[in-house]
Amino acid sequence: MVKGISVFLPAYNDEKTIGKLILEAASVLDSLGIDYEIIVIDDCSKDATARVVGGIMESHERVRLVRHTENRDYGGVLKTGFASAAKEWVFYTDGDGQYDIKEIVKLLPYAQDYDLINGYIRKRMDSPCRMILGKIYQILIDTCFGKTLKYINCDFRLIKKAIIERITIGSDSGFAPAEMVIKIIRGGARVKEVAVAHLPRRYGHSQFLNLRKIVNLFRDLLVFLIRR
Repeated sequence: MVKGISVFLPAYNDEKTIGKLILEAASVLDSLGIDYEIIVIDDCSKDATARVVGGIMESHERVRLVRHTENRDYGGVLKTGFASAAKEWVFYTDGDGQYDIKEIVKLLPYAQDYDLINGYIRKRMDSPCRMILGKIYQILIDTCFGKTLKYINCDFRLIKKAIIERITIGSDSGFAPAEMVIKIIRGGARVKEVAVAHLPRRYGHSQFLNLRKIVNLFRDLLVFLIRR
């Protein structure tokens, strides 16, 4: 069983979902008796995300907030999250509430035998456009780098911190999760995939559907492919 875990939540304008995620994560980990910390990485949100987290911190000493002074995109958030994590294991999922954070209990039992336990989605609850782009991206990753995960962009991951410390994430864009997984797998890590639920987006919109971010993602993918 996991003895210590750092949970970090990438957040950007997630004031309506971040509080629920923090409290649910704390409740689950308290019930399991696991030593933990919960870190919200606020990527320069323009809404009340930081204020919501600050309110929770007043009564939850294991919760803390790390704020970027400028938007550093998804890769930058991951780098900050892993650098901020102090425990033996690191779990992260997005702050937009499309994953049920309570399902972390599905991943924890595999920590004894694996280095990366990654969720995969059986049924995506996204817009048709997002689903089509996701399928194209998955095919592209598998074609360029060989079969990786069933769904490379399922950011519901439990990773041994020692494994993360062996690699360097170069990308600042949304390509960073794929780069990380590819390097972990090629490094010989033991990987387990576990089915998790995917929930409809109730608030806001996906940052993936942003032309600048898509361009940056494919730029980083191309650079990584050339260097490899």
